[in-house]
Amino acid sequence: MEQQAPAFGRKIFFLNPSFSVRTHIVSLLKVLEYEVYTISDYRRAKGYLRIHHDAILYINTETQMNIPSWKKYINSLKNDDVFSSTIVGVINEHLSPLELKLLAEDPNITGGVFHIEGQFKAVLPTLARKLDELGAKGRRQYVRTICMTDQSARFLWIQDGKMFTAQIVDISTASVAVLITQKELPYVQNRGEIFSTIQLGKKQIQTKAKPLVIKPSGNNFAAIFMINDQTPQESIQIIRDYVFETLELAMLKSVEGMSLDKTDYTAGR
Repeated sequence: MEQQAPAFGRKIFFLNPSFSVRTHIVSLLKVLEYEVYTISDYRRAKGYLRIHHDAILYINTETQMNIPSWKKYINSLKNDDVFSSTIVGVINEHLSPLELKLLAEDPNITGGVFHIEGQFKAVLPTLARKLDELGAKGRRQYVRTICMTDQSARFLWIQDGKMFTAQIVDISTASVAVLITQKELPYVQNRGEIFSTIQLGKKQIQTKAKPLVIKPSGNNFAAIFMINDQTPQESIQIIRDYVFETLELAMLKSVEGMSLDKTDYTAGR
């Protein structure tokens, strides 16, 4: 039985996915609001998993090593307490019947074995259901990123003929949290939807946003705005790209300086 899913979900890593899997699976899982990352080299994977516990790891076993070596690699994860909370699955474009049997019968592969054979549209919903069973989202419905260190992430709005601008605290495709001052509070509080601009770097998105929650935050206030669901999908995609690009940079930073896995998984087989 799998351990209880963390409240705020699990990070999902795809280890050395093929170009087609990146295009037809990984990118669409992001649209479905799963927190997804890719790792290009198995020697770096344990560095990520060492820091980010309770993750789900999907391995492309068609490259870098053969199936017996990959089974040994997976076994090394499940037998090490540091990685024991990691859930391992396999996603390949092509598997022979023997390879499929070897992987499907492995008790350490609890994240499922997905054999695509060009059937991306059929595999995606099946994979998403498995991720839901594993608690990939937890209580979180939208992937969000913190923006406090990005001075270019700003929220602008006009109210009563005045222009206001605020630092974005965090953002998802559904909502944006900003910091406002006591002076700005009356221009947000008890309001309906306001016309606003979300600025992310050099890109700007015009939308309507409705204040949902306003609460004290130090000497200021944190205001959470819901992004209007009529906002064009092109604008939502800009937000989604920003969210995942920011998370990816933070992920890379989290493993800076970590040494490569030098274990020879082909030895002794």
